[in-house]
Amino acid sequence: NNPFAAKAVMVHSSSLIGAGIRPRPKAATQALDDQITDLWDAFTENCDADGRTTFYGLQTLMARSMVESGECLLHLVNRPSSFGLRVPLQLRVLECDHLDSTFDRELPGGGFIQQGIEFDSFGMRAAYWIYPRHPGSARQAGMTKSIRIPATDILHLYDRLRPGQNRGVTWFAPALLRMRDLDDYDVSELVRKKMEACFVGFVTNAEPP
Repeated sequence: NNPFAAKAVMVHSSSLIGAGIRPRPKAATQALDDQITDLWDAFTENCDADGRTTFYGLQTLMARSMVESGECLLHLVNRPSSFGLRVPLQLRVLECDHLDSTFDRELPGGGFIQQGIEFDSFGMRAAYWIYPRHPGSARQAGMTKSIRIPATDILHLYDRLRPGQNRGVTWFAPALLRMRDLDDYDVSELVRKKMEACFVGFVTNAEPP
């Protein structure tokens, strides 16, 4: 709710993404380049599984989520031919709350699950345990169990700051308390100025009682 933080999120996401990161094909022939570009344009217009934005809008949304929440999940959803998509793939951006962070378990064969992320015996990410619906949703009743999604179908975006870090941290963590103090200071100053504006004159008695 801090206006400076909201501005920082907007500036960072705009600086990171801009108008969108756009690939350029370099195939053997110009005809193949044109075919790839045509398929890419078709994908970017219909890639949002929620049907609300384009590929470039999803980039900005993920960048905003990474700055604000510290991390973001992208689910790669394969679509059947009945969807009528030229590229049978869509993307769904998920808040980090969808990750079952309370799920910790040792697995047979040396693997383990930590904060909802499943690792194999070599320490490689094997899967993510995801809530189908947002855990804070009123419609979550009856669907409190997370489901296993292979790591090949999930992109986990976060800024890795130290070895062994599996989850992201909001970029505002070092400044949250100070921003709250500045908010309180601004409110106090506004109240003080409003009280001062209420005084238009004073009646004083020059003679002592």
